[in-house]
Amino acid sequence: MIVEFNYNPILEDFNKNRTLKIPAIMKILENAGTKHTDAVGDNILDSSNKGLTWILTDWYVEIKSCPTYGDKILSKTWSQFTTTTFGCARDFELYANEKLAAIASTRWVLLDLKTERPTKIDREWFTIYQSEDKSVFDNPRLPKTETVTEFLSEKALEIRRGDIDFNDHVHNLTYLDYALETIPQDVYDKMDFTKIRISYKSAVKQNDKIVCKYAFVNEKHIVNIFDQNNELKTVIELS
Repeated sequence: MIVEFNYNPILEDFNKNRTLKIPAIMKILENAGTKHTDAVGDNILDSSNKGLTWILTDWYVEIKSCPTYGDKILSKTWSQFTTTTFGCARDFELYANEKLAAIASTRWVLLDLKTERPTKIDREWFTIYQSEDKSVFDNPRLPKTETVTEFLSEKALEIRRGDIDFNDHVHNLTYLDYALETIPQDVYDKMDFTKIRISYKSAVKQNDKIVCKYAFVNEKHIVNIFDQNNELKTVIELS
């Protein structure tokens, strides 16, 4: 099943140069995935209340041309068959005025909220979602993230109440906001990224204290997010 989602951008979605912000692009894709879960009756909030929830572990986005103010935005999404015993994939296409503007792939696990451990994905899920044997990338394996040991700068950030989602974790796209707060101002001002890679290691919660550390490696702007115990929580790569 390929689900289509028409999105009407609002003013806050745009940069001053009239192009969609990267977080807005990813928000559109995220909402398309929610449309799919709703369409098959897998209500995320209800599932969470029953002790199971889908947890996002990885993003990979390639932007081919950034949509601009006034474009007609359409996203398409579908689930893939299982990638591992505990994991599955969801892919996306984003169109602006019927032209392919971006492609993306995500990885998910089904989490038992009581044990906070992944649980085996029953084959029934793939029947419910009418999963497709289709990938937006020639190589369905996501690029590995860089291992960084030396950083150019760091910034401590406060976890705001509004950052927390219904699972009592920092919402997945908020980590990207943290990264954009951390990169150097001249890099932020250009905002010419065409590839976004995010790998979530473990969830940040409201009482955590985080430090975001920045590095530039192999033409990638990298932000690693650590908690108060120096545990790596998330890796974000922008290039």
